[in-house]
Amino acid sequence: MMYVSILTSDRARDPELWAVIWRGKAPSTLRLHHVYNLAGNKRVFVWEGESAADMQFMDRFNQVGVFETYPAFDRTWGWIHAFEGNLEAFKAGLLERGTNPDRVETMVDLRARGHNAANDYAAMKEAREWVARQENVGR
Repeated sequence: MMYVSILTSDRARDPELWAVIWRGKAPSTLRLHHVYNLAGNKRVFVWEGESAADMQFMDRFNQVGVFETYPAFDRTWGWIHAFEGNLEAFKAGLLERGTNPDRVETMVDLRARGHNAANDYAAMKEAREWVARQENVGR
């Protein structure tokens, strides 16, 4: 399972952080993909774990700060298509992943309405109207 964790720590305690994390070795099932230091006192960890031992190793960060962890689902492909405005590639990606074709059409319809809107306010209006139509489907 993929996780994203955010460590908020007192930077004056960094020596304690390093001492705690260097003590021992992470389980072989824990895979660290990325760590980003944000401005200020936050660090973001992107990692995979398969066992309770993986979670327990990462939980050691709570000894030197607050470590919040969330399951993460990689949806990069969809966001890339949104940034590019590529509805056809988005649709193809959904179909490749086995999404029900009727659901694909509904999902593409919403995005097309936003994509073709004159401005952000019109896009938000399209979304509200789309939601209202979905609420009435099957009545």
